Amino acid sequence: MISTLIAIPYELVRLPLVTIDRGVSSKMSETSTTRRTLDRAISSADKLAGALLHNDNIASRGADRLERSDKLARAARLEAEADARREQARETAKAGRQEAAQKREAAAKRAATALDEANAAEAKGKEEAKAKAKKVAATKKAAADKKAADRTETVKQRKSKVDSAAAAKKKAARREASADLADARETKKAAAEARSDADRLSDLTEAKKQERKQD
Repeated sequence: MISTLIAIPYELVRLPLVTIDRGVSSKMSETSTTRRTLDRAISSADKLAGALLHNDNIASRGADRLERSDKLARAARLEAEADARREQARETAKAGRQEAAQKREAAAKRAATALDEANAAEAKGKEEAKAKAKKVAATKKAAADKKAADRTETVKQRKSKVDSAAAAKKKAARREASADLADARETKKAAAEARSDADRLSDLTEAKKQERKQD
């Protein structure tokens, strides 16, 4: 009874704080800095007054209010940390998506570049192969032309030799025929002369016979 009577002045002194607390409670969240500061002030005052007045109800009220304020503050801190972690996770995920998008874009560019390089290399290879084929064909054609020319020249040389040999044989045959003709002429002349000599000899013999007969 005495403890209760002694607590009345304190309750009267505490009333303005409670009134302010009620006004603040309707306008601010329990985790706001102003609300928490006011809760801790009232809680500390109740604990101190309860201890000085030896009033367990007031001390318990202060302790409960302080514990509730601490729990709310801890919950708010944990919620803020969770929000921060969620935000960080969102930022990490966003950064990961951006990095993945950049990697995909870079990979697409590399693939496009590699495709362009492959196409360029293929085109270059085709051009080089075409040029090499033309060069080989030109070399083969030149070799074939040279071989044909050599064969033609060989044929010409052989024909020239054959023609020369034939002309030489013909000339030799002509010379031989001329010589044979000359021999024949000489033989004919010699034969004619021999016949003439024989005729003269016969005439002479006949004349001598006639002379003998006359004698």
